[in-house]
Amino acid sequence: MKDRFVGLAEGLNHPEGVAWDPVGGRVVAGGEGGELYAVSLEGDVEELGSTGGSMLGLAVDGLGRIYACDAGGGEVVRWDPVTRAVAPYGRGVDLDTPNAMAFGPDGTLYVTCSGEEGDPAIVHIPPGGKAERWCDALPEYPNGCAVTPSGDALLVIESHRPALWRVPISSEGSAGEPALLAALPETDPDGIALDVDGNVYATLYRPDGIVRVGPDGSVHSVVADPLASVFDAPTNLAFVGPDLDRVVVANVGDRFLSIGDLGVRGAPLHRPEVP
Repeated sequence: MKDRFVGLAEGLNHPEGVAWDPVGGRVVAGGEGGELYAVSLEGDVEELGSTGGSMLGLAVDGLGRIYACDAGGGEVVRWDPVTRAVAPYGRGVDLDTPNAMAFGPDGTLYVTCSGEEGDPAIVHIPPGGKAERWCDALPEYPNGCAVTPSGDALLVIESHRPALWRVPISSEGSAGEPALLAALPETDPDGIALDVDGNVYATLYRPDGIVRVGPDGSVHSVVADPLASVFDAPTNLAFVGPDLDRVVVANVGDRFLSIGDLGVRGAPLHRPEVP
């Protein structure tokens, strides 16, 4: 599978977050200096703005606005394609290392806070509202996350456990008891993305690679790259393109994005039009 990935774009500032923007028809990524980038599928790079912080996970809503975990500023920010300005979004509680995010179908934004200062949590931000603590049951460095297509659960990576968990989302929006989907021993997992068949793909920061977790909890290596010949500390991944038939991987250990074909299509993400 390694030969299916090639470089998409270079010169980014140690990109960690990556997402697909179907409104703009482009990949978006973040840099460790607070940069937000737009990257075409041909590899052209444009810097959209910067906070001077450190951008980790990203999400895009139905209006093409880009949301980013600014770990350097300890907040979530939003870039507006109309004003081209970056502004804080959903301030409420303190966010200790906001790391990854995902929208639910009702516009709620779920944000994992990894807790490098000792206060890990998952928070949620109602549409146009303020951040509130949502789940404290996954304290071992909550990281990559995704809301299921049905909207009934948040899938979360714990990097220091390491494992993949399913947190139910009740009809009232509260968090249920987490259920273990798969242990990922002797790895440092980071980001996740779902395909149309219900499989979860997880990037391995170390040893470099990608694994697939099936609906039955089985774990299969998809790309094994222990010598970092294709990736370099891969963090987040996203299905991209009009048909969601390719995958882009951010490589925080270097300055490039990779693109490849895993032979599957990604599950469409929830893209609400947030106030």
